[in-house]
Amino acid sequence: MISARERRAASLFRRSLSWQLGVVVAALAMALLPMPRGMVEVVYAGGFYPLVRDIITAVSRLVDLALFDVLLVAGSFLVVSWWVWRLSAASGGSRRATVAGLFAGTLVAAAALYLVFLATWGLNYRREALASRLEYDAAAINAERLEVLTASAISELNRLFDTTTDLRWPQLDDLPERLGPAFERVQRQLGGVRPASSVRPRRSLLTPYFRRAGIDGMIDPFFLQVLVNDTVLPFERPFVTAHEWAHLAGFAHEAEANFVGWLVCLDGDQAMQYSGWMFLVPRLLGALPEEVQRWLEAQLADGPRADYAALRARLSRVVPVVQQSARRLNDQYLRANRVTSGVASYGEVVQLVLGTKLGRSQWPASSLAVP
Repeated sequence: MISARERRAASLFRRSLSWQLGVVVAALAMALLPMPRGMVEVVYAGGFYPLVRDIITAVSRLVDLALFDVLLVAGSFLVVSWWVWRLSAASGGSRRATVAGLFAGTLVAAAALYLVFLATWGLNYRREALASRLEYDAAAINAERLEVLTASAISELNRLFDTTTDLRWPQLDDLPERLGPAFERVQRQLGGVRPASSVRPRRSLLTPYFRRAGIDGMIDPFFLQVLVNDTVLPFERPFVTAHEWAHLAGFAHEAEANFVGWLVCLDGDQAMQYSGWMFLVPRLLGALPEEVQRWLEAQLADGPRADYAALRARLSRVVPVVQQSARRLNDQYLRANRVTSGVASYGEVVQLVLGTKLGRSQWPASSLAVP
């Protein structure tokens, strides 16, 4: 005869099993089933996410350390400790059942973490494309316009270098005050009714990995802190930070974050503008035929040319095997979040710069004659 205590234990076990199965099924459904982008745009991006973002960032601002580091270290320690404890306590006959239970428990934990990721930031990947809201015109993208823009951008880069020679480049901690107002203005220009406030970039325990993998920064999708590789050069800091702020504002697609980061820099002072054009010029050159590319590269003044050499020297210190592994991991992550072009999406910023009216309105007057 089953006692009342045993019945309660069985009932608790069934409820626990149902809850765990529900978490895994919910995660699989969210990962595999399509969601209407219009619904995500209105319900999540326009309502739920800004509310959650403001609450999380209000709390994370009070903490000096990078909370993603804590999550990574503590989470890894707890999972490993749990496995070691359970396996060491299991007898020989029950070890197989223990391993199966550990795999099941780890799967449930991973599913729960994925659902949290979607709620706190990840569903931004399923928003409507920014281009659809910016009068995107594919016909505006052609070789002639690309050459004109690249020539104008190089001319602007040369001019801005001369104006920033005697300026002090901001530290990471200075950027919210220096570039934050431009970040909010650009969000309103893009139709944001509840723009995100800038946050102070954090230095992470992951910096040694960032340095070896060639990663400039990332957005923590759980605590919404911006982590920046503190070895990026002074003229890179504004754009790298603005790019990650764009992710914070809900622009998950890398091309959109690059575009928004560029707009933010161009809305700032001359040093910020220089950082924005330093980012964009190589992407523009890379989309041109080699002959035109070489001609335009020759128009770079000594100052920007030296800065690009310093940038190449920094990137030469990456470890190829680490960089390739990080690139593959990032590509898989982006594709899993329905960015079909994977890491190639970073370079698609040129399409937004050329194909949108807002992008073309940023063009400086060209002082170069393109052959």
